[in-house]
Amino acid sequence: MMVLRSSAFMFRRMLRNYVSLCILLLTPIALITVLGFLADDAMNEQLGILIKAEVAVTMIFAFQLFSGFNTMEYVKGDLMSSTKWRMYSLPLKIQQHAASILIACTVFSVLQGYIIVLYTQFMYGIDWGNHVFILLALLAVAFLSQLVFINIVLGVKVYKTAERLGTTFGLVSLLLAEVWFPLPDNVIFNFLSTYGNPLSLVENMVYATMTGENVESAIISIVIIITVSILLVILSSFLGRRRLV
Repeated sequence: MMVLRSSAFMFRRMLRNYVSLCILLLTPIALITVLGFLADDAMNEQLGILIKAEVAVTMIFAFQLFSGFNTMEYVKGDLMSSTKWRMYSLPLKIQQHAASILIACTVFSVLQGYIIVLYTQFMYGIDWGNHVFILLALLAVAFLSQLVFINIVLGVKVYKTAERLGTTFGLVSLLLAEVWFPLPDNVIFNFLSTYGNPLSLVENMVYATMTGENVESAIISIVIIITVSILLVILSSFLGRRRLV
């Protein structure tokens, strides 16, 4: 119960973080608006959806990959800075406060992403399919991103290095998902571009929801995300016991 109360407090703190709101909400909305206007009603024949729908999916979930910076910033500021002694006056353990940061940042990221989903549906008429599955996809990638970043900040002593690693994680994911250009056509790169990065995994889930096709690929993606998330939770628990003392 204390973790949930602390999470609610953290969520209210995040609402006052206007820089994060601009980066993770207004920036993707602006990009989707411009690129959606340029795409008009053109179709992606391979996926069977409008190109502006593809742009929306890519932008929304690509920015989710960088939402873990919120977790990294709050963990560092609250639990690893010179003022961390203030946390010891709270009626909960340091590890519990870290968990509340993780929960609040995940919920915050999901809501930001879903607001953009609703925006694209009403502005461009994009058919997202079942919104419950879209919310689950947002939850999956947001939670995974927070776990990656919390492990980075707990595992790396120099914060600037941790920030660079977080940025590298996001950029490499975009590269492997072929956001900028296609990768070489061979077995290894085909696997990496389909199942070897979080953006492609969540896109598999979303496209299956939107089109009703490639359900098997979506199921495989869900299993991979759940497995990786469990491993990251275990790792963060281990690192947290070492660093958050």
